[in-house]
Amino acid sequence: MTGAGLVSLSGSTSIEQIDLSLVGAHQSPILDPKPPLDCDLVLPILDSIINQGRCQLKHLQFPHMWRGGDYDQFNEFLERYDEMDEMLGDGRDVFVTFGDMYFGIQDYTCSECTKYYSSGRDGEDGNALYFCNTCERYHCTQCSAMVECQTCEDFLCVDCIPHTFCASPSCTDIVCNNCLSNKCHKCSKKWCTDCSHICIECDGNGCYQTCCAECSAKEGVNGVHRCDVCHTKLCVECSEKEKVNGVHWCDVCDEKLCDKCRLIGCQGGNNCSVCVKMVAPLLLEENRQLRNEHTNLEDKNNLLGGQNKSLGDEIKRLSDENEALQRKLSVIRMVAADGSGLF
Repeated sequence: MTGAGLVSLSGSTSIEQIDLSLVGAHQSPILDPKPPLDCDLVLPILDSIINQGRCQLKHLQFPHMWRGGDYDQFNEFLERYDEMDEMLGDGRDVFVTFGDMYFGIQDYTCSECTKYYSSGRDGEDGNALYFCNTCERYHCTQCSAMVECQTCEDFLCVDCIPHTFCASPSCTDIVCNNCLSNKCHKCSKKWCTDCSHICIECDGNGCYQTCCAECSAKEGVNGVHRCDVCHTKLCVECSEKEKVNGVHWCDVCDEKLCDKCRLIGCQGGNNCSVCVKMVAPLLLEENRQLRNEHTNLEDKNNLLGGQNKSLGDEIKRLSDENEALQRKLSVIRMVAADGSGLF
């Protein structure tokens, strides 16, 4: 699907709408894998249409991958398309908005009926135009009912709501796709900001793995667990790395604890055999470290004992020297006393 089949539309003066998004109505425009739609093949065909003096084109929807990618030829086409102020002869003067989310989106035009709203959102017929950030299209209220996201206050189509439901069964909030921030890598369910605690993101260095509580409890899944005590969050793979305070779930006592907190619990009286088994390597390592510390202390004690003996010997030597000096001093004093009587 490179777009070569569109060559039959070259120079058309009757076509009013072209949709290159490759998705149906009210579907996410983000495709994985990306389709092989070729700019070099398609854009010359579009140029041949908009360059016609009798061009009837009212709406053009581009592929998401073009709008979000680095395609110089596409950016140049947008500039040419945006300059076609008079091509429809109905007062339209803005076609493409340059920006982030809206980049490459035809502005002020309903993507369904192709009606142009010259004053922006509100039309003279009482209808209004809204942008849905789930399907990434403009819709007027005559063509599609719109509702407001209860998190960010942006709008989305009623028909897009089933694609944006929060996975929490107790959540009734209507939210747009952008506000479903947490997605489980296993089941692909999404949660709104208020329910994001259900789907946990790993805190491991550069990991960013996310997994919901239900999937994390399944065997063989790289689930993410949060320590019930210190709230450390790590996935299974990161928890198994060396010198990492891993977080593990015990399916016997139903506790999710990091190694350090589990060790403290076992030392404090937690008799769960599975938990004890989990921390056994830590206990062995702690015991080994204590033995090493004991050996080091003994070595230091022996060293200090040797140093103490040397100091004792040195003190005795100095004491002996002091006594010898005292005796010499006494003799000198006696000689000096005897000599004074000769004069």
